[in-house]
Amino acid sequence: MENPYYQSHQKLPFIAHAGQQKINTAKVLVIGAGGLGCPCLQALAGAGVGNLAVADFDTISLSNLHRQQLYTFKDTGKQKAITAAKHLRKLNPFIETQGHQILVDEKNILELLNPYDIIVDATDNFETRYLINDACVVLNKPLVYGAIHQAEGHFTVFNYNNSATLRCLFPENESQNTLQSCADIGAYNITTSLIGNFMATEVLKIILENPQVASNKLVCIDALSATATSFLYTYNKANRLKSSKKFTLKSAPSVLNPLEIIARAKNQEVWLFDVRTLAEREAFNIGGVHLFLDEFVKTNTITFSPSSFYVFYCQKGLRSKKAVEFCQKMGAPNCFSLKNGLAWDKKILQKLSKL
Repeated sequence: MENPYYQSHQKLPFIAHAGQQKINTAKVLVIGAGGLGCPCLQALAGAGVGNLAVADFDTISLSNLHRQQLYTFKDTGKQKAITAAKHLRKLNPFIETQGHQILVDEKNILELLNPYDIIVDATDNFETRYLINDACVVLNKPLVYGAIHQAEGHFTVFNYNNSATLRCLFPENESQNTLQSCADIGAYNITTSLIGNFMATEVLKIILENPQVASNKLVCIDALSATATSFLYTYNKANRLKSSKKFTLKSAPSVLNPLEIIARAKNQEVWLFDVRTLAEREAFNIGGVHLFLDEFVKTNTITFSPSSFYVFYCQKGLRSKKAVEFCQKMGAPNCFSLKNGLAWDKKILQKLSKL
């Protein structure tokens, strides 16, 4: 007997019974449970993706809720990935969901991605996007990608049947690493919903082997003007080779967790630097010097001592890593980023604030 939950879907000629069976047996991982990830996850759960997983290390804040409607007011402060998985099971009890409450990095990404058929990049920074892209190239996984900027957004599919990759469309450069996040410039919830749902559509087209998958094509949406524009881009062998080498190159660690910082502080003087916005700092901080990241990169106002070590922190550990990368390029010693930013337990953060 057919499940009535999928009755309407199976009436569609491009899905039908056979297509719904494919969807019900698919394994999809969405990385990022924020503005793009939430609508994408909701659509995929409703469609019946049989094994649906989400990875995110962040917690839910009140300012997220207007665009992350998978959560409720009662979820504020809870872990995003775990909470998302629970709500998705309530939305569709006929699917399996899993929440990976982790910060995706070079050490865990290959193991994380390996069990899934399709990967969705719903993150909000280029450092993580390149990492996900490179892992998908190494593992030969199709990657559905989307991004927004206020009322505009775009989406595409990378590494599908040997198509172009993220590096083919957006060659890595320093300017991308300083792009502002939604926390800095705002996010239009209509745009996040539109792009998130278009990303889910691409996932379903891949599962159904639909010939109209948006590979080698970037589709741009303007929510205010109600227009859509598409651009073609091409495969570049050198970029694929760069991705394939990503996990064979080793570099010195540039992040420390709180316990590692506390241990080092017993023998060295530690300096803390907060590179977040003023509003974020006023809401909560663990002390240290306040630096605006863009101004710091332009002026480099710090005189570093080899006898001390320097820890930069931000909300998630992304902007602080950019600050550390800049310091390393300037030849500054002993500079580190607080791993996961301020996502640690408050008791641990209090110990850091007393250093």
